[in-house]
Amino acid sequence: MSHRHSIDRVEDYTAAFLTTFGVFLFMAFWMIAAALGYVWVAIAAYTLDLSFKWIGRARDG
Repeated sequence: MSHRHSIDRVEDYTAAFLTTFGVFLFMAFWMIAAALGYVWVAIAAYTLDLSFKWIGRARDG
């Protein structure tokens, strides 16, 4: 006997992923601030911002 199960739609976890990623970034910057000082947090945030802008421009062509 073969029972076929229909394939249902998968859950959308995009919002949960983005929230978790935001919390992860907050904790990472907090750890950098605790270990190295706030100047390094500003440098890391600025570098991350520039890299996201560069990736966005590269995708757009």
